[in-house]
Amino acid sequence: MTSVTVTTSEELKEAQQASIDEIFVNGELAGKLKNARKVTALGAVALAAIGAIAVTAIPSGGASTLGLVPVAALTGVEIATIIFVVTIGLTTVIALFRDYDAEFTKDGAKFKKKR
Repeated sequence: MTSVTVTTSEELKEAQQASIDEIFVNGELAGKLKNARKVTALGAVALAAIGAIAVTAIPSGGASTLGLVPVAALTGVEIATIIFVVTIGLTTVIALFRDYDAEFTKDGAKFKKKR
């Protein structure tokens, strides 16, 4: 069983892509992931709205962030969480919670690959 400890979203993405069995997340990233877990329970319309922001944020130079307020109202997810999900990648967040069992503590988070 392989395990790794990560503190950045880049390290998290690498661990996911490498199919690491256990991923320990420390620091601020763990708290952001705990909040991002809400996104995985959203319906198709809400996910499409977040996806639209993700697709347009970079090419528009951030101008699409004006659309965050209505999306936050639609989804019930905080703006900071939406920005985090857009930054790390919607598919990354959904795949993480689909492929791993998550356990959050006051010290961080543990993601264990589902069998």
